[in-house]
Formats: sequence, C-alpha cells, structure tokens
Amino acid sequence: MLEKIRQELRERPFFHGIPYWTGAALVGIVAVIYSGAFSGCIFLVRTFYSSYPEWLFLTSPICFFLATWLVEKVAPAAGGTGIPQVIKALQVDSASNPNDVEYYLSLKVCLVVIFSSLLGVLGAGSLGREGPVVQIAACLFYYVGKRFSTIWPSNEHRSWILAGGAAGVAAAFNAPLAGVVFVLEELAQQHFHQFKSVVISAAIIGGVVSQWLSGKYLYFGYPKIGVVLLSSIPWALLVGVVCGVLAYPFHKLLKINWRNKVPRYFQTRLMFAVLMGFVMAALANFVSPRSIGGGVAVVEDLLLEGERADFSLFFARFFGTIASHLSGCAGGFLAPALALGATIGSLFSTAIDYPNHNLMVLVGMAAFLSAIVRAPFTAWVVVMEMTDRHQAIFPLMIASLVSHGTLSFISGPKRIREKRK
Repeated sequence: MLEKIRQELRERPFFHGIPYWTGAALVGIVAVIYSGAFSGCIFLVRTFYSSYPEWLFLTSPICFFLATWLVEKVAPAAGGTGIPQVIKALQVDSASNPNDVEYYLSLKVCLVVIFSSLLGVLGAGSLGREGPVVQIAACLFYYVGKRFSTIWPSNEHRSWILAGGAAGVAAAFNAPLAGVVFVLEELAQQHFHQFKSVVISAAIIGGVVSQWLSGKYLYFGYPKIGVVLLSSIPWALLVGVVCGVLAYPFHKLLKINWRNKVPRYFQTRLMFAVLMGFVMAALANFVSPRSIGGGVAVVEDLLLEGERADFSLFFARFFGTIASHLSGCAGGFLAPALALGATIGSLFSTAIDYPNHNLMVLVGMAAFLSAIVRAPFTAWVVVMEMTDRHQAIFPLMIASLVSHGTLSFISGPKRIREKRK
C-alpha cells in the first residue's frame, strides 16, 4: 500500500513540489520564532544597558565567549554570516561527499547558528539575523529533502539549498521577490535555470507563512519620500561613490588577522572573542549605545522619526559591526549594512542640505548593501520591497550599481571573491 502511494506521487509532477512547500512553510514558522527571539534579546540588552551601562563590560565578554565557544566546540560551520557556508555546500558533490554537505547544513548547525547569534546580540553585538536565517533555511530544507528522498530520490541537494535560500530571505525580510533575486544573483548563477520553479514557489510560501504569523507589515514601514525628481539622480550617483569608497576599508579590516596583532593572551579564538566583547561594551558606553543590535531601530529612527545621523553613530555602527563579526560568533551583515548605509545617506543629506532626507537614507541603504554583499540587483530590490517606495527605483538602482562598480574599481583586477552578509 505504501509503495503504491509512493509510486503515485512519483508519477504526478504536481506532487513533486510537496517537499519544497513543506520546507518553505517550516522556514516561515522558524523564521518568525527566531525573529521574535532576536528582537527580544535586543530589547533585553538595551533595557539592561539603560539601567546598568557599566555592566556591559562584564556581560558582553561573557556572551561573546559563550557564542564563540558554541561555534568552536559544537559546529564550526555555524560561525560567521551563514551565506558563505551555503555557497560552499552548493559546491559539494553530495553523491561522493554527503558528509561534506552535512558539515555545513544540518540540524545541529541550525541550532548552533540560532543560539550563537542570540548570545552575540545579548552581548550587545552589532549583528543581523537575516544572513543566519538563510543558513537556517538551507539547513531545514536539506533536512526535509533527506526525509522525502525515499519518494523522490532523484532530487538533487542543490535544489533544496537554493529553495531554502530563497525562502530564508523572503521570510527574513517579508520580501519574496528579493528572495528570488538573491538566489539568482548570489547563490546559483549556473544552477538557477534547473530549479527556478521550486525556488520561486519556496520564496512565495516562506514569505506568506512569515507574513501570516507575524502580520502584514513592511520591514521598515512606510517612509515618506514625496516626489522623486530627476535632479536626485546625480546625488544618488555620488552617494553610490561614497558608499563604495567606505565599503573598501570595511572589507579590508575584516580580512586582517587581528589576533596576531594583539597581546599573546588574547590570540586564541575564545579569548579574542572576549576582547571583542570589551570593544562592544566600550563602543556602547563611550561612543553610542545604538551600536547594539542589527540596526533596524537605527533605520526606523532615521526614516520614520525624523532623526538625523551624526558621526558618532557612523563610528559606532561601522566598527561595532566589524568587531562583532571578528569575534567568530554567528551573525549576519545584511541589517547592519542597511543601518550603515542609512547613516551614510543621512549624513550626506545633512551635509548638502538636501530637502528629501528620507530618499537619501534609502539610497544610502541600497548603495552600501550593494557594496558589502557585492550584489547590486539584490540590494535595490530588497530596499524597494521592504519599504514599498517604488517611485525611488531609479535612484536606488543607480546608487547600487555605482557603489558596486566603485568598490570593484578600488579593489583592482584581483576582485575580492569572499562575500560578506
């Protein structure tokens, strides 16, 4: 009887999408729970800071130590932003090296990513949840795919990973179109045509389930930007250049082996994580407490509350993001990059006294994200879809392309291949 059901499922093409839809629904549910926990941790550490700011010098090093210890001792592939690990899993031949895929994508890795990133945020880290959601989604899809392999043994592991990446981005940002574009541009330039149907359906279902559970919303609300004039194009181009230039030292500072440049006592990974915890505590106490968290609140303040950025905010976000990721714990680049871009756009608008402040904030977000992840199309689609400001499409596109081109020009012919999320 069971074999007859399996045979019926195999022979009907429509049913081939069942495991992908199952995985996408699971990702939507997990993404909402994880997002709530992540936001709760940020709220908790900010509340704690407001009453006991000096205690961050104790709690931040401890949390960073535990977050990095989890990665080092339990699942090394869980460290960092998550997306490079997904790309490496795509490059593995699962037929001859199935354990290599498991190294990057398993339920154990999924759990370590979740708890390590939450500990990093509790340590006042400038970390985002979006990159980790992509790895979490890929882990869940790969797990679901293995469970369904007895019915559809011909489904290749790359299809699960690509669909998981699309569903992860869609659920993290409530932006299904961005999920599809992200997979097309970042994960699967040579594989996408084979799996486009399941990728698109997974992105839609992941986004819909996430929206159903958390309510209909835009990631950054509905900022007012008024009429976007053609005269904004030259300024968008200039913001793109500025973001591309600033992204260069950001990348370079992350590539330096700082552990060899500190006292010997701090040169182990765990003790270096403790040192980065002290750095984050110092930034929050002496520069700006808005270094804490992924930066969503920073963007909302600039776009919705009429605030203007200052150089202390830029300094805290720039070096806080670098220090957090140098610690070795799990955590993403996407939200921190958007916050940095928003800060740059706000500073630029103030410097030239541009009347449409919010437009420059959006342009800065798209431009800096483009330079950080080296994906210009994903950058402007993400910003446009998260804010529903379609009238800003041309400035966003131009700034993203110019920022990416500026960074590529500065980097020289030997383009940096490693992508930061």
